[in-house]
Amino acid sequence: MWPFRKSKLARPKDFPEVIDALAEKLRSAHFVVEADRLHSLVHEVVATTSNELYYQLHLALKTLDHEHRALPHEIAVEVRRLIKSIDKICRWK
Repeated sequence: MWPFRKSKLARPKDFPEVIDALAEKLRSAHFVVEADRLHSLVHEVVATTSNELYYQLHLALKTLDHEHRALPHEIAVEVRRLIKSIDKICRWK
């Protein structure tokens, strides 16, 4: 048995709920602007294709991961998991 459990990636239909949950965690950790940005991407921005939405989410999550090294560990892990999910869904990597 492997000592590490493989993380479960988010599926396309799960993204609105998963992003909302991440935004709430960010708000609780006082990253309100970042939480609002994610909420806006999922609920207010009109994307012409799903790939466009995923690209915008990917960019926002990568920016969050790189610019905010002070993220709580649990949130940082979630952000990286979502980046991997998008990469897998869009087959970018």
